[in-house]
Amino acid sequence: MNLQTTLYTLVVVLGLGTLYAWYQFAKVVLNKCDTCSIDLHKNPFKSKCFIGAVFFTLAFALAIYAVVLL
Repeated sequence: MNLQTTLYTLVVVLGLGTLYAWYQFAKVVLNKCDTCSIDLHKNPFKSKCFIGAVFFTLAFALAIYAVVLL
């Protein structure tokens, strides 16, 4: 497996992870998350789902940047 194939695989995996993370955060915002505490529905930006979605998005952007540089 060469570097280009690895980077494309990384972009796909991080893209799917980013979509899933933002989907989970949307569930928190729409009050459809049954595992979150009541306080998180008042301010969903303090949830672990939001932090995870932001980090997945940053990793996805860096992976796309690496593909463009290659």
